[in-house]
Amino acid sequence: MSWSHRMVHRLSIVATWIIIGLVMVPAATAQQNNEAIARHLSLVKQEMDKALEASQKAVDSASLEELKQNVDVVFESVWGVPSNLQEGSGAVATHGWKTRWQTDTDDFELETPAKFGTEPPQVSDPALLGIVGNGRHVRKLIWADSMTTNPHYDHITASLSNVIGWMRMDYAPARGGMPRVDLTYKWDAPTEFWLSTADTGWIFEVYTQAENILRTHYGDDLGTAKKHAMDLSMLLKKTMSGFDANNNGQIEPVAMEGGLQTALQHAQFAGFGE
Repeated sequence: MSWSHRMVHRLSIVATWIIIGLVMVPAATAQQNNEAIARHLSLVKQEMDKALEASQKAVDSASLEELKQNVDVVFESVWGVPSNLQEGSGAVATHGWKTRWQTDTDDFELETPAKFGTEPPQVSDPALLGIVGNGRHVRKLIWADSMTTNPHYDHITASLSNVIGWMRMDYAPARGGMPRVDLTYKWDAPTEFWLSTADTGWIFEVYTQAENILRTHYGDDLGTAKKHAMDLSMLLKKTMSGFDANNNGQIEPVAMEGGLQTALQHAQFAGFGE
């Protein structure tokens, strides 16, 4: 074999490995993305199951102390942090806005502190951020996957958005790229959407009800507290099962209807989950 033929042969081998590498890197990235989606969906399901069980225990509680302990478990499942109200504090424990919205380190640009004089989120691992943080991370991963045409992706994100709210983190070019919470991308949604509680997320009805129960001084009125706990349980069940908004006898994977159960079902159809 001549020198020129050997060079052509070597170059063809190098080119082949480059092509294989270019194919394998996106494939590996997609696999990692899919595994992350499945993992964080599983965490959402775990937290929801824990909240549902605790809400029923609250309804069945024999004392106000026991009831509030179980309600605090529900509260913690939403954001991964207990209310702090059980300790007698007047202020509810909550994450800062960056932790709530920038649910992983990719969302926070390193130049932001220098530009806006602020600090990174205190918690950047979505696995530690309960139903909402894990749910927002799943939705972000799905939206970031521009290579797929899987129809179930829209079904997952629509149903999940009913649970955690349709707001998303965005950036304002007119303000130098300042982070902002955005719901304007749904500007063409029907009036019914804006009048529903799905736009801001059903799980926040749960969160508010849990906080109200924990803040309320019931005295010896366990009966009223149990009624409020029953309302909490019903809100959780709606968040899990969804809501038949158009009264057609079906809960569909669309805005205002699909709940977490629908999202998980279509995640299985898409190849995620158990």
